[in-house]
Amino acid sequence: MKIFKITVAFACCMVAANLLSAQPALKRANKQYELAAFSVAVQSYKEFLSKNPDHVEANSKIADCYRHLNQQEKALPHYQAAVASAEVEDMFVFQYGLTLQELARYELAQKVFNSLGEKSPEFKTRCKQFSEACQFAIQAQDSPLFKVSNEYANTASFDFGPAFLGDRVVYSSGRTDIRGRDSRNVPAPSDGSNRLFVTQRDRNGFLDVPTTLHTGFGALANEGPAAYTSDGSDVAVTRNNFSDGTRIMPSSGLEMNLFLAQADENGDWENAAPFAHNGADFSTGFPNFSPDGKALFFTSNRPGGYGGFDLYVSYRVGSNWSAPENLGSTVNSLGNEITPFYDGSSLYFASDFHKGFGGFDIFRAEDSGGRWATVYHAGSGLNSSVDDFGFVFDAARNIGYFVSNRPGGKGAEDIYRIQKETESVVIKVTDALTGAAIAGATVDFSSCGEKSYQTNGNGIFNFQLLEKLDCSATVSKDGFLSETIKITTLGLRESRTVTVALANSANSYMGKVINGSNGNATDNVKVIATNQANKTETTTYSTANGSYAIALQPNATYVIRYSKAGYRDLSFNFKTSTADKKNIQDIELLPVGVGTPVTSAPKEPAVTSMEQPVTTPGATTRAGFSVQLAAGTSPKVDLKPYEAKMSKSGVVYTVNEGGKTKVRFGVFATREEAVAAQAVAKENGYAGAFVVAENAGPAAPLNKTSGAKTSSPKSIETKPEATPAAATKEPESLDGYLVKLAAYRDMNNFKQSSIEDLGVVKFVKKGDFTIVLLSGYDSKSSAEIGLQKARNRGFPGAYMVTMDKGELVKQ
Repeated sequence: MKIFKITVAFACCMVAANLLSAQPALKRANKQYELAAFSVAVQSYKEFLSKNPDHVEANSKIADCYRHLNQQEKALPHYQAAVASAEVEDMFVFQYGLTLQELARYELAQKVFNSLGEKSPEFKTRCKQFSEACQFAIQAQDSPLFKVSNEYANTASFDFGPAFLGDRVVYSSGRTDIRGRDSRNVPAPSDGSNRLFVTQRDRNGFLDVPTTLHTGFGALANEGPAAYTSDGSDVAVTRNNFSDGTRIMPSSGLEMNLFLAQADENGDWENAAPFAHNGADFSTGFPNFSPDGKALFFTSNRPGGYGGFDLYVSYRVGSNWSAPENLGSTVNSLGNEITPFYDGSSLYFASDFHKGFGGFDIFRAEDSGGRWATVYHAGSGLNSSVDDFGFVFDAARNIGYFVSNRPGGKGAEDIYRIQKETESVVIKVTDALTGAAIAGATVDFSSCGEKSYQTNGNGIFNFQLLEKLDCSATVSKDGFLSETIKITTLGLRESRTVTVALANSANSYMGKVINGSNGNATDNVKVIATNQANKTETTTYSTANGSYAIALQPNATYVIRYSKAGYRDLSFNFKTSTADKKNIQDIELLPVGVGTPVTSAPKEPAVTSMEQPVTTPGATTRAGFSVQLAAGTSPKVDLKPYEAKMSKSGVVYTVNEGGKTKVRFGVFATREEAVAAQAVAKENGYAGAFVVAENAGPAAPLNKTSGAKTSSPKSIETKPEATPAAATKEPESLDGYLVKLAAYRDMNNFKQSSIEDLGVVKFVKKGDFTIVLLSGYDSKSSAEIGLQKARNRGFPGAYMVTMDKGELVKQ
């Protein structure tokens, strides 16, 4: 027994001695860990753990070091050793869950998040989010939208931050095998820093061997990512503290500042100036210019954000940049959002908090009325269980890039080339009469948000049809009648040919197709003219107003046939001549099951001014002014709740406009009565109620506004969808700088809610048109910001004006 006591005492002394002798290694390791020197910290922790393998703190921190070095498999056993102890900190349990997620072990990671969330109030919200993200990854079954290829230019070092410079690509790399351009005496760095390189695509579409962007001794280390304006004249560049081998993530201790400069034709620059909104106690980086160069998006962890790093935008105001604006809680989260890329309609970015597959994932935000309304996960292919970020894409060339540290790469971070899986469409333009190819025909894709192109010598233009496209293109050529074709994604991912036959103006005959039962124009009717001499056929379709043009040879006899599903076919003989008048009589098609057609189309009613409503005696409907309470997409609306509150002030009814069901009450003879009723609606809980002009509301007694407060119309704010009563030829006061949005003949086309937060909306009547202005700016710079936002919200033709002697003067 005495011997046993001595042995136990000796063993305890040995443990204590080992722990005491290893303390310097632990202290050194912890200091290296705090400095984010993860590679050297691993060696110090290994030295300590060789004598103390069960030490909770050392296992926790070496595991986190491995996680930052993108070595999750090595991190896993140390996390498992740490979480086996009740002494482990909750933060390291959470990191254990992140590591399992990054290894795509989603079911086990979900269990870790759920368990930690139940016991730790501090981590409850984050654990719930990441548990749901694991479930999202488990259920994800989307097909990749992009073809992804690892770039041959990648190295064993980290390669990141791709940016377009015309048809060239600028990116950052830690590679050390390339010396500075134009200076043989400048050595390549060897300290894990990074430099900017420039390259172009080879004949196979991959990035070629690069050269350094900067020349001579002016080359700087630790620059990137960079971003250029579309014309390459301006550059924004990040100066960073990134370290080769360490993941580019906020917890790695990222420090960044933005610098701006004018770029030369090679993309190089001198005398870069710091961005005016950098800060000493926060980081600013990952820049991206909008396509027009007037907005600068970037990442920052400045105070006042929603989480760690948030996305911001600053607008160009003369030679300066406006104060940064946070992009809001739809985009920004409790986590980190980095690497914004705005293509003019969608915002792509990376987030480590929105529901994804693990690490940083790439997301797309959609703009709705000038606000980021919805965020979509970019799907598999682009995203993996580890870090995916730095997305850029050139839709015109169907090529882009992103950065990932996914397994199978060449280095720490690699650049991947992406191409959208698309449908190849060939447009073939021919002469409708002869069938000959028409070279140099214009194919205008402006309604699709693209440019105009021309057919080649064979009358052909081919392009890649991107996902979710549904628009029209106009095909035209001097001397021919234009044709409009529908461009719609079929989802087949295969080639198809669309033949467009243009009718020569000299040989074109015009006609119109009418619905024989009601006299309305009938569209999409197939018109086939068969030449009775040679049996050749010419085909066209009627447009939305029922009209069509078809090319026919002179002095020939044709059988012209009209057909459309749901209608009876009709044919007749038609003989052409050399006369100047080339018209075909109007054709009336009868719907199937209808007996006698109408003999002539009814005349359209005369258009009356919406500011001077007319009541038709004996009619069941009446024009005037109403108050709109709500709108939705459901065709059926229960009116009882609305009637319970508003039936004393008017008749509650619905109208269907623009695919929406709108709930209104009225109809009032004057706008003043409607404004008073609007006040009652707001008192009854309809805060967003607004006045509209009504052409076909239900017949109802006028002046039915009991309980309405009487007040001056000027004291009540309205949101008109028709011409406002306040629109006058000479407004009371329009001082200072104004933004002219547009001029409308029909104010139903103007939606005030989309821009009312940008300034005070004013209306000026000019003849048959109403000019819509934004006012209330205290300086020219503030008006310029309002102008830029207005253009981003669907008013591309907006411009700045001032009022001079009652006339608007463009600035």
